[in-house]
Amino acid sequence: MPRHPAAIVAVCALTFLAGLGCPAVTDSDEAFYAQAAREMVDRDDWLTPHYNGEVRFEKPILYYWLAAATYAAAGVSPTAARLPSALAGIGLALLAWACARRWYDDRTALLAGVVTATSFGYVAMARHALPDLPLAFFVTLATWGAVVGLRVEPRRAGEHPAAGRWLVAAGAGAAAAFLVKGPVGLVLPAVVVLPVAAWTWLRGRRPGAARGALLAAGAVFVVLAVPWYAAMAVEHGPAYVERFFIGENLDRFATARYNDPRPLWYYLPVVAGGLLPWTPFTVLWLPALARAWRERRVGGAELRLALWALAPLAFYTISVGKQPRYVLPVLPPLAVLLAAAMRRAAAAGAQTRGLLTGAAVAAGLLVALAAERLHAVRPLLVERSGPWVAALAAAALVLGAAIVAAALAAHRDRAPTASRGGLVPALVAAASVLLAVGTYSVVLATPREAPVERMAALVREARGAGEPYCRYRVFTRNLVFYAGAPAVTPFGFDAVRDFLRGSDRALCVLLEPDAAELEAEGLPLERLGAVSYLDTGSLTVEALLDPDPERHLRRVVLVANRPPPEPSPKGRDARSR
Repeated sequence: MPRHPAAIVAVCALTFLAGLGCPAVTDSDEAFYAQAAREMVDRDDWLTPHYNGEVRFEKPILYYWLAAATYAAAGVSPTAARLPSALAGIGLALLAWACARRWYDDRTALLAGVVTATSFGYVAMARHALPDLPLAFFVTLATWGAVVGLRVEPRRAGEHPAAGRWLVAAGAGAAAAFLVKGPVGLVLPAVVVLPVAAWTWLRGRRPGAARGALLAAGAVFVVLAVPWYAAMAVEHGPAYVERFFIGENLDRFATARYNDPRPLWYYLPVVAGGLLPWTPFTVLWLPALARAWRERRVGGAELRLALWALAPLAFYTISVGKQPRYVLPVLPPLAVLLAAAMRRAAAAGAQTRGLLTGAAVAAGLLVALAAERLHAVRPLLVERSGPWVAALAAAALVLGAAIVAAALAAHRDRAPTASRGGLVPALVAAASVLLAVGTYSVVLATPREAPVERMAALVREARGAGEPYCRYRVFTRNLVFYAGAPAVTPFGFDAVRDFLRGSDRALCVLLEPDAAELEAEGLPLERLGAVSYLDTGSLTVEALLDPDPERHLRRVVLVANRPPPEPSPKGRDARSR
């Protein structure tokens, strides 16, 4: 492998793979995919996903296949469930490198790959068993393949016109994206490629892909993407078609059925947060924008990358249903633009280099702030090693200070070679790697079983053969993964009360205040165990800024509505013998 891609993969191994099994499968959407893939292997049903024993129509098949194949090869574990996402993150970093290398130069390409590998949005999502990062990878592959294959970029001197291969790759990428998340896998490349092609046409340079290459790309898409959907339609009839294409796609986009409406500007802070710690360097786009305004001219690569980022962002902005992870496909072109701007600024005049210095200082301060917050949230980390967390925070603080010092030294021309050679970006990347590895290998790692694992063990120990159990308002998604048996899903507190008032013995996992309320109503409950729990899957900014164990740590209890039945005399005699 060439030197730069190998370096990018090495960085990705730290940011995406180190500590991949920590924390436990979270009480979030990732539990659906982790458990459904497990049931796919257990049932040997590779057509229809199931979760908790019920058919799951919500998403297409490809992520389930990838996770299930990993289970079959390496066993069931959080690491195996998340591996497809982590590998997609590595693929995205390499795609950013390849794109920047084609449109800029080797050093810009290396920086683009490193920015992608160390951006918070990708580091976080590579460690969740969710289809969004594989979707971003396949959408990026399809978009780039189509842009190059349609020859909407200037051809290099002597370059062989291999439009057919590029378009076939684009068709395969779009098909995989369609199998990961449905129609959006085709829409996102289209909203980028069509405007770019139209702009090129208007500028007098007609896209030159042969009709045969386009037909081949379309055939590849149909052959790869359609058979599974057709099989599902045959197996489940109109119910599947209506539930998936209407309910899970059109309704999510156009209605507030699944998500509360959010403002039009919702994704701006999401994208800014996803680029951390590189976000301050976006200020370096200002000189390029000013130059384009003055000259009424935009460079070809910059225009393509800007449209590549803005078109999907606009598409998701007009959607009623918004989720932070939806805009992951926006980050690769932004990483390339950031890398190009940073490289250009390092060789520019004093004013632009001043912006670079200010951005670097801001990045260093952000790293220092992250270090301070790591130290501050220690009261919430009830099972983590305090000294190790403190050491991690101290190391991050030192790196933040080093970034600031290097930026100021370079600005005063005390280290001109370092400023041009990439010392500041290297330090920012090192800080991001440290925070990623430390967060998942130290902060979120536990010296013993995670709370959900201990609660699942309590359920298995207390539950008799065939006895039902439910979970309410806590471990609602991930408990099934660890308990190894389907659970009853009550809808509302009244349903929990009715469940525990049944004539047969039943167990319930719920929060301490809910158990206390049931007991106050006179419902006799036997408490079988309890755990303290920090829901790392839904940590809020408030919890990080003001960590208070009283508010953010939950007490989870396992209760039964009656003691277990006494063994029969025959059973007692058998045990005594």
